[in-house]
Amino acid sequence: MKKLLISLFVLVFLAVIAGVGALYYVKPDKTLGLAYDEVPLKDRAIDMAKRMSLELILTDDDLNNLAKKSLADNPSVENGIVVTGAEFALDGDRLIANLNVLWKDWVPANLQITYRLRWKDPNLVAVVLEAKMKDVPLPKAMFSERVIPIADELPKPLKIESMKWGEGEVGVTFRKPSLKDLQQLIGG
Repeated sequence: MKKLLISLFVLVFLAVIAGVGALYYVKPDKTLGLAYDEVPLKDRAIDMAKRMSLELILTDDDLNNLAKKSLADNPSVENGIVVTGAEFALDGDRLIANLNVLWKDWVPANLQITYRLRWKDPNLVAVVLEAKMKDVPLPKAMFSERVIPIADELPKPLKIESMKWGEGEVGVTFRKPSLKDLQQLIGG
């Protein structure tokens, strides 16, 4: 009986050590926040219209700030997962998200999610390609696609036609506005 109790105690002790080790392993290495800078898309669009251009460039920083704004407005991304900090990097048509999350209001963790960006009128949609917690792969099905609302930030007369992915930037092409739309846009 004494050996059974000692074995049970050792087993529980090892389980506790493994649990603490797992919690330590998944905790974020770097402190991230959800603070973002406003992206002056409306001002840029008006300037673009004044130059009679139909293209606008969004930089890596612009997308980082737009994605953070989207998360700050709705930090609960999946069941029981709340984003507490994020940083995003653009790599062609891929958006790499480094996320600090809190699971079930208890377990802090770091996730790396790679998304493929695509234009789905009127927003930019990020579809999950790969998800990891540190070096441990996670099923893609655990995470849904994210919407980065770009059209909401633009003046109403402008409609996006397409997007081209470049190195560290996205080229946004607009539909040719009517004369009435241009007058409304530049206040004439």
